[in-house]
Amino acid sequence: MLIADFLFAFTMVIGIGMFMFALTFSLATIEVGQYIIWSTARNYSAARYNEDLARSEATDKFKALTDQFPLLTGSGWFELSADDLRIGELDKIDPSLTISADDAKNNFRQPWTGASTTINLKLFANMNVPFLGKVAADTSSFTFPVRAFLIRNVSTNECQDFFYIKSERYEGGIMKLEGGNLAPAAFGITSECTGNGCGEDNGC
Repeated sequence: MLIADFLFAFTMVIGIGMFMFALTFSLATIEVGQYIIWSTARNYSAARYNEDLARSEATDKFKALTDQFPLLTGSGWFELSADDLRIGELDKIDPSLTISADDAKNNFRQPWTGASTTINLKLFANMNVPFLGKVAADTSSFTFPVRAFLIRNVSTNECQDFFYIKSERYEGGIMKLEGGNLAPAAFGITSECTGNGCGEDNGC
C-alpha cells in the first residue's frame, strides 16, 4: 500500500508540474505573440504613402519579428500563424471577429482597424497527463485569435486623393456652397481674400 501510494503521489506531482509548466510557458508565449501583433498593427498605422505600402511594411515587420522568435514559428510547441495574418479593417476581413448589432450601433465610430492572426498552443494540445490521457482530442482545440487595434494615420497623398480626385469633394462640393466664397464678409475676411483654399491639418 505504501508503494502504491508513493507511486500515485509521485505521478500526480509530475502531472501537476507538467501542467503548470505548460500553462506558464504558454501564457508567456502569448504575451510575446501579442507584442508581435501589436507591433505589426503599429507599423501599419503609420502614415505611409498609401494603404498598400503600409500593409506590405506591416507584413515585413511581422515576418522580421517572428524570425526572431523561432519558438513561435519553427517549433512543435507553439505556432503564430502567418497564413492567418490579416491587416486592415478587421471587421470586414477577419471572419473570426464577430461584432454584435448592439456593439456596431453603440460604437459606430469605432474603426476596427489593426492586425490579427491565430496562435496554436500545441504544447497544451499534445500534452498527455499520466492516468488521465491527452488534454485535447486535436491540436485545433487550443487555437486562439490574437488581435491589436490601432487607427491608421492618413497620408498626405491619401488626403489629397480624398479631396481632389475620388469625389471632387472640394471643388465639386465645398466650392459650390454660398456661391463659392462662403460669405467671407461674415467671417471678417477682407475683400482681398474672397476665394477658398484647402488647408491641410496633420497630414489631412
